[in-house]
Amino acid sequence: MMSLVQTERRAAADVIDWAHSALALNYGEIGVALKTTERTVRRWRTCKFTPRGAARDRLETLRELRHLLTAVFGTETAAAEWLHSSVPALRGRTPASLLRTGAIESVIELLATIESGAYV
Repeated sequence: MMSLVQTERRAAADVIDWAHSALALNYGEIGVALKTTERTVRRWRTCKFTPRGAARDRLETLRELRHLLTAVFGTETAAAEWLHSSVPALRGRTPASLLRTGAIESVIELLATIESGAYV
């Protein structure tokens, strides 16, 4: 049976793996999105360290992004296409470009709006 610490470390590694593969972000870009360093992301990824405090909250934000992408688009393929496409509501920027600059909350807000049906 895994301990709570091991479970938290595995959950952090899972969301990092998802961001790396599904969002096509490198570890440095994930670090920027999470407001930390590439080195810290790599440590979380290898389950050597447990995210704490604000870092844990930022990882939860990344999990929220994953949930919303699935809820809105249904498939990883459709979500990836949207993430890498120019979006009028973002003044022509791509959601992925915002993630790379650490503006994960802006992407989440847009997805929540789309999910609610308020954005057409």
